[in-house]
Amino acid sequence: MTEPVLQIPFDYAFRFDPSPTFAELRENRPVARVRTLAGAEVWLVTRYDDVKLVLADPRFSRAAVVKQGAPRVALAKPMPNSLTTTDPPEHSRLRRLVVPTFAHRKIEQTRPWVADLSAQLAEDVARAGDGADIRQLVALPLPIQVICQLLGVPYADRTQFREWTELGYSMKMAEKDLVEDAMTKLTAYIEDLVTKKLANTSGPADDLLDELVRAREEGDRLSQEELIAFGVNLLVAGHETSANQISSCVATLLRWPENWARLVAEPELVPSAIEELLRFNRFSEVGQLRVAIEDVELHGVQIKAGEGVMAALNSANRDPRAYDTPDELRLDRRDNKHLSFGFGPHFCLGAQLARIELQESLAALVRRFPRMSLAKPAEELEWRRVLVSGLAELPVNLNL
Repeated sequence: MTEPVLQIPFDYAFRFDPSPTFAELRENRPVARVRTLAGAEVWLVTRYDDVKLVLADPRFSRAAVVKQGAPRVALAKPMPNSLTTTDPPEHSRLRRLVVPTFAHRKIEQTRPWVADLSAQLAEDVARAGDGADIRQLVALPLPIQVICQLLGVPYADRTQFREWTELGYSMKMAEKDLVEDAMTKLTAYIEDLVTKKLANTSGPADDLLDELVRAREEGDRLSQEELIAFGVNLLVAGHETSANQISSCVATLLRWPENWARLVAEPELVPSAIEELLRFNRFSEVGQLRVAIEDVELHGVQIKAGEGVMAALNSANRDPRAYDTPDELRLDRRDNKHLSFGFGPHFCLGAQLARIELQESLAALVRRFPRMSLAKPAEELEWRRVLVSGLAELPVNLNL
């Protein structure tokens, strides 16, 4: 009997706990046929080892997702000429050119500044008092200021590009035309910024785009189209994703006040707590898309060349085959090999920067507000229907 094609996002999406459909598929249909919001039918893999396979195996291509007629997951079209839409060896060339800019030691130099900024934003929360919205006062301004500083984007433009980037991740069909318009405007904005930097390469490099404009390796360099694609991807992912994760981390801890209290008592647990929260919280209601470039058999299912395959990171992170008690939040969990930053060639380039932002913002809030609590029940908090899951609000009581 032919199994039914499921509509994704599943029922009970856009809330704290993952849809029970993911657990059902992990156990009974590890390779399942689903229909995306964009109307494409693709395969969904939900187990930890299978997700790693799809993300790392060259038989599953990222470059193929931008070809004419390729299946799509969301409303926004993926950009060609970027790290996220190329395969080796082209992907390897691009990554070699930008990796020095994101080297662990170099990015770690931003930590003191991010810590100071987090402390300043915590004081903004204190001034707002009970009912303060952590999303508006910390989760959004922190990564926006960081990415503006690092990428060389004028902070004064934040209201405009924030509107574009938030629309770019929309999962609302009613916003389809708005999504396309927003991404067109965002691309034009970054193109103008890149053009200005290309015209002025004589001075010192003040930011990441400056460095990338000057990037050289044996005479190679990023083209203007590659620079624009990189800038768009980094601006979107660099603040929208981090903002959603900061809110989710804080809210998840406050759902169970004993976890907040434990971090107050043991602040040295913040780094491992962040890794556990990245594993525990949903990163997306869908998954990372690849296209098979040859026939592949997985769990008895024939995946044909040209078919889309989605790797469900959030499901993999709750797979009991990979974790003991995966549905339990354990702030001191060891050997936490979660897949929230991906796996394989496309492992998130900005992972260390995201970790710094998450760690320092949480540390500042725990230190400043040891008795913080949710200002409304967790189940009443509103979620945004976006590609990368995030709360629309996070009001808290400070209990100073």
